Amino acid sequence: MSSDSMIAQFFSLGLIALLGAMLPGPDFAIVTKNTILHSRKSGYFTSLGIGAAILVHMTYCLLGMAIVIKNSLLVFNTIKYIGAAYLVYLGVKTFFSKQSNKIFSSVSGNVSSTMSSFTAFKQGFLCNLLNPKATLFFLSLFTVLIKPDTPISWQIVFAGETILIAITWFCLLTQILSHPYIKGILEKAETYIAKILGCFLIFFGVALALVSRDFH
Repeated sequence: MSSDSMIAQFFSLGLIALLGAMLPGPDFAIVTKNTILHSRKSGYFTSLGIGAAILVHMTYCLLGMAIVIKNSLLVFNTIKYIGAAYLVYLGVKTFFSKQSNKIFSSVSGNVSSTMSSFTAFKQGFLCNLLNPKATLFFLSLFTVLIKPDTPISWQIVFAGETILIAITWFCLLTQILSHPYIKGILEKAETYIAKILGCFLIFFGVALALVSRDFH
């Protein structure tokens, strides 16, 4: 394939990956939760966890394993229900969090966080990895844009591009949510924020349990 065609695919993939990352979903909710209820640092590590999970998705998509996941009802449902249960667990835990009334200790700085960097990374990683929608999204994306004759080097570039775009977007989201001005606005509704985020995570967990393999 010509270099012009590869460059066109590069920009097409980048745009679709960005739009996919920006759509409200479990990843958006988990980054928002960890940034608002804990700290900017927690948001960054959650974003890195999401990026690591996307690396796993990219790897098995390139190896053709995504087709196995899509076509195996047992494998698909196992991932789906574990992911759904994990999101509901996080949602319930957030909803009943005792931190909900003391989210913002200071509008001008980050809150003191009880969440370790590893925990934040793990939550972002598992949230994305156990989402079969992500599997189907990347499978559809690579099926359309990556052909059998696409050079391996370009496939690696496309995978790296997708990961970098996701991490950049969620780090930017973290930066915005942890800005003192935004925190000042959120502080006015601090009593309800944890419960709203918890409800979102529970909703996404239930929605995930209802996903079918025909999702596009």
